[in-house]
Amino acid sequence: MSIRSSVAVILICGFTALSLAQAPPEGAKPGPEHKKLEYFLGTWKVENEIKANEYVPAGKGVTTATVTLGPGGFCVESRAEGQIPRTDGIIAYDSDAKVYTEFYASSAGLVGSGTGTVNGNTWTWMIEDKLFGKTVKGKTTITILSASQYTSKYEMLDANGRYVTLTEGTATKVAP
Repeated sequence: MSIRSSVAVILICGFTALSLAQAPPEGAKPGPEHKKLEYFLGTWKVENEIKANEYVPAGKGVTTATVTLGPGGFCVESRAEGQIPRTDGIIAYDSDAKVYTEFYASSAGLVGSGTGTVNGNTWTWMIEDKLFGKTVKGKTTITILSASQYTSKYEMLDANGRYVTLTEGTATKVAP
């Protein structure tokens, strides 16, 4: 091998090693849809009026929901505790499907998932729960009133295909 060939091989190997040693390209960053989830970060006091239905009697409920930012800022994780079974959930934005998605499970065995959309200050969630061995479909509507308060309404689809309100309430942020 000539000296020129040897120098060329050394230079090629050197440039290859340098290019491989450079920092990898930056990973994905949360987009504006992910940032909208940050509204819910913090600790919230949630007060609900429960309408009488086939599952529970009428009453009032108070819970504390704590919402934290998930890995990389791509989702939020929530824990609700109080006069309901403890419920843990994850909410994220699905960039491929162009919808928000959620999954949750409670200490009473309730497991559910849903998809959500945002229109202005209103979030609408289409939900499917497994409740006492039955699949039930519901809709949750959240209306943001201010930086520290929102209202919510949960409706369940009845046997006639109509949404019936089961709970309505207000959430107030008590800690960032």
